[in-house]
Amino acid sequence: MLRLACCAMMGMLLTSACSKKPDAPDTDVTQGVEQPAGEVAAEVGQGTVTAVDTPHQIEVSKDYFTGSARVDDALFSVAPDLAAELLADARVRIEAMDEDARTYREADPEYFNPYSLSIEWTLVAQAGDLISIEGFTGAYSGGAHGNYGTDARIHDLAAKTDIALRDLMADPEGAMAASLPVVLSEIGRQRSEKAGGGGSADTFRGEAADAISAESILGGEIGLAASNVAERFGGFAVHFAPYEIGSYAEGAYKVTVPQAVFQDFLKPRYAALFAGEPAIAE
Repeated sequence: MLRLACCAMMGMLLTSACSKKPDAPDTDVTQGVEQPAGEVAAEVGQGTVTAVDTPHQIEVSKDYFTGSARVDDALFSVAPDLAAELLADARVRIEAMDEDARTYREADPEYFNPYSLSIEWTLVAQAGDLISIEGFTGAYSGGAHGNYGTDARIHDLAAKTDIALRDLMADPEGAMAASLPVVLSEIGRQRSEKAGGGGSADTFRGEAADAISAESILGGEIGLAASNVAERFGGFAVHFAPYEIGSYAEGAYKVTVPQAVFQDFLKPRYAALFAGEPAIAE
């Protein structure tokens, strides 16, 4: 998900201090997490609680709040410190939203509806010392419906730090001159397709150009796509949550830019990590 001005509301929703809205909800957006074998249930906190806490997963179920977090086994295998950090951050967010929900229920029970928060991180691709991960967050804290979004990171295993797309480029401006038109055109095509012919791809492309810049991609939350060539990246992926470039009804968007588009602009030490075409998810 890009850090765009139009996603300010999403940022507020997905932070630990969730806002309170007295409107009655009609949708609860969460993503389920499969529970592992041998789980242990326990009574925790206030209210009816089922809590499951394993090395890679957290689940809490109360009468006023349900929360879950999961970091996949593959990420723990290749980057245990990063995976543990992500799970710890998820725990803080779950605990904060739990407290926020309980406080609001006590303060305004007439309008309160149970909150929910679901967080999941997965390993998408790896080449050399770089990995790409994606996160999903679904949350509900009042209002007509919940919301959801994705997060993406490029992580350097050797340096143990996250890096931006800009850091991979010897010529960032050249890379964006080649890549940004691909992003905008693909958004226009996808939005037109979702509209069932009810909107022009060129019009949608123009609207996207008003919201997306080269800078927002170079410094944003961008992931790398797996390739059809083993142990290589096939491109980079840009995620847009609902409301960022379209209505909530349109849902999320994902655009993948093939590596051939920007290969010539990569730093030499990263160029060999990119090859082939973006792999098609099964």
